[in-house]
Amino acid sequence: MKSGLPEVFFITIKDEEPIESIQDKTGILFEEAGFPSLIGVSDSVAIKTHFGEKGNKTHLTPDHIRPLVNKIKENGGKPYLTETSVLYKGNRSNALDHILLAFDHGFTYENVGAPIIMSDGFLGVFEKEIVINGDCYEKVRIAGDAIAADTLLIVSHATGHLLSGLGATIKNLGMGLSSRKGKLDQHSEVAPRINADKCDFCKTCIKWCPENCIVEHDNVAFITEEKCIGCGECIAVCKPGAVGFKWHTTSENLQKKMMEHAFGVFLEKKEKLAYLTFMTNMTKDCDCMKSKDKLIPDIGILASLDPIALDMATLDLTKEQCSENLSKLAHPHVDPLIQINHGVKLGMGSKEYKLVRLDGKAIKV
Repeated sequence: MKSGLPEVFFITIKDEEPIESIQDKTGILFEEAGFPSLIGVSDSVAIKTHFGEKGNKTHLTPDHIRPLVNKIKENGGKPYLTETSVLYKGNRSNALDHILLAFDHGFTYENVGAPIIMSDGFLGVFEKEIVINGDCYEKVRIAGDAIAADTLLIVSHATGHLLSGLGATIKNLGMGLSSRKGKLDQHSEVAPRINADKCDFCKTCIKWCPENCIVEHDNVAFITEEKCIGCGECIAVCKPGAVGFKWHTTSENLQKKMMEHAFGVFLEKKEKLAYLTFMTNMTKDCDCMKSKDKLIPDIGILASLDPIALDMATLDLTKEQCSENLSKLAHPHVDPLIQINHGVKLGMGSKEYKLVRLDGKAIKV
């Protein structure tokens, strides 16, 4: 390893490991990765996580987040949980329903020790434009309160992802902290098509389409292109596999746009940004989907101050433990290095890193 590389701290988690052990290890990572140095006395600290879709059972739980809340308080900070609304229909399309779903999943003040403050307002339209001068955008639209906190802690759950291959730090930062318009910008070139030969007209896609742009045509579903916002919900819910994309073009453009939105947050908060990723209960698709079987065994938790290095380590460690990395196993036609290479080009981080293994470190109680 070269000197001067960003450090990625890693601690092992095994399948069915007791939550108490996971919590202890989370606290170790928080300390060893240097996160306390980012927290001043009375600093507000936003913990960006994912509360899980209704019916999803593999998302991070309040038990995973509570040790981080406690550590922030121990270091003089004032933590809160934050999220943004999604494009598609469901329980997360506005702040009220999203928070109620979070409560249903246990993310109450009593369970976590921190309140929930949505970063994009009631309907996801509260935003701030940030100048980035990127390849795709001069400016990006970020949730208005995403950067209001003194410190941002991005807590991600590594999964596969339909369009980006990997759903981890960059997706949580870029797509997860963009406003509704920012999300629409990222999906603007996503153009789903329905294969009439595969469609059994079950009408599931019609039910879930947020823009009501899918209609019946010759007894099959048909997408009205001028109304489509490219959210990808139709392909996520289509059981016969009748909906598809032009994968290479779609994925490449979306990944670069997603990265540039992440870059906007990074530019505003880079001295006060920390990242932690759980490689547990990893599934083919992200936590926006209903539960699916675990794709690979649990591996561990990662922490770093470099988001690019962290996602690269996620790919490397999953490949080290399995036949291929998480993205390749989940969606082999999608190359997640597109987003990572674009982030390096923007100057957001490094693909090369020093992995610091913390196994055997004394548990701090």
